[in-house]
Amino acid sequence: MYLDILRNKHIYPPAQIRVLQKMRKVKKDIFKNTTKRIAKEMLTGEMHYKTTYKDIHKFFNIFNKALFKNKLIPFNNVKIRKMYKTWGQFVEVFNNRKKTISYELEMLPEYPNKKEFLSTLAHECIHYSQILLKKGNVAHNRYFYSFKSKFKKLNLHLN
Repeated sequence: MYLDILRNKHIYPPAQIRVLQKMRKVKKDIFKNTTKRIAKEMLTGEMHYKTTYKDIHKFFNIFNKALFKNKLIPFNNVKIRKMYKTWGQFVEVFNNRKKTISYELEMLPEYPNKKEFLSTLAHECIHYSQILLKKGNVAHNRYFYSFKSKFKKLNLHLN
């Protein structure tokens, strides 16, 4: 399938063709299958990507497996809503009456493209792992930036 895409260069933009060419060069890598899957999704993704709950859950599971070895539990609540000056956020909700903590993921209803959606979701998953796995704060610290090379292999950007 990928060879067919590379042969029909007039159908796809040069940036997407470069992604596929890089994917062909990847050898024995733990991200190989995930990289192909994400690149395929980016190719099928259109401009002005509309966020869906199905995609959030689907890619959360993919990132959980690829980046965190299935150590993250699903979010207690996922919201798609408009936000000011942010593309997504991870929220800890404290319930003083029940003495419980729940975790919410909030994403925008629309993104410029699917790559931005995937980068934002993976970014928020790192913040989630900081709380669940490292029991620390959700700052952009050394642990956060330790995922930069993994993001690069997945052809996503970490910022």
